[in-house]
Amino acid sequence: MAEGHSTARGVEQLGRLLYHDDPSQLLFQLTEIVGERVYVRHGVEVREGGVVLDVGANVGVAAAFFASECGAGVVHSFEPVEPIFRLLSRNLTHFPACVGHNYGLSSSCHRSPITYYPNADALSGLYADTDQSRMNVLTYMRNTGKSGPEAERQLSGRYDPITLECELRTLSSVIREESLGHVDLLKVDVEKAELDVLRGVGEMDWPRIRQVVAEVHDLHGRADTMAKMLTARGFSVHVEQEPEWAGTPIRMLYAIRR
Repeated sequence: MAEGHSTARGVEQLGRLLYHDDPSQLLFQLTEIVGERVYVRHGVEVREGGVVLDVGANVGVAAAFFASECGAGVVHSFEPVEPIFRLLSRNLTHFPACVGHNYGLSSSCHRSPITYYPNADALSGLYADTDQSRMNVLTYMRNTGKSGPEAERQLSGRYDPITLECELRTLSSVIREESLGHVDLLKVDVEKAELDVLRGVGEMDWPRIRQVVAEVHDLHGRADTMAKMLTARGFSVHVEQEPEWAGTPIRMLYAIRR
């Protein structure tokens, strides 16, 4: 009971500090990240003073959690979509340990079109598929007890895309630019671009990375490909699916250096 009260208090406290144009999206992220601790499970942890790379930072809920609840020493937050980055920058002013970067991470350094959903910004991305994204969320809502008509009503108008341009860099280039001797946690939530992020790590930089947690869209065997990639580089890997996401390709991958 005490832990439940502490968790609820953490959600409430961060909720007062963070802003989102849509309070329902903010509450969802707070519940998942702060309440359910989705990024610190299966032995993954962030210790006091740790270095975290938050790839796919969105409006900064994960960054705020790592800084305030876990005591991270520095959180580098990467968000390539300009309108979302503006909200991220606003939110990070409350957390001195967090540094925002208005670019994404990929397998190479280049500029690219990116899809932005103003009314569902967490689903914005390089490989956005409006129909698939909508179906994934609809399935989630039905799994959590929403009726079909109610879920359809809540999703109406959320997936109207806007195409923007963004900058992409590699994780290894960031390690050099920021002079990072080690990365205690690499958190990746980039809507189907997660394998690209890992492919942007040069072999000489893999030993610097101690833990990885990633949301994986398991299309074309992607979860297995990532698990094998990490296992070959000295990690123990666990992949699971939350019951709420049953019937979708969305999985969570946790990797800890052996």
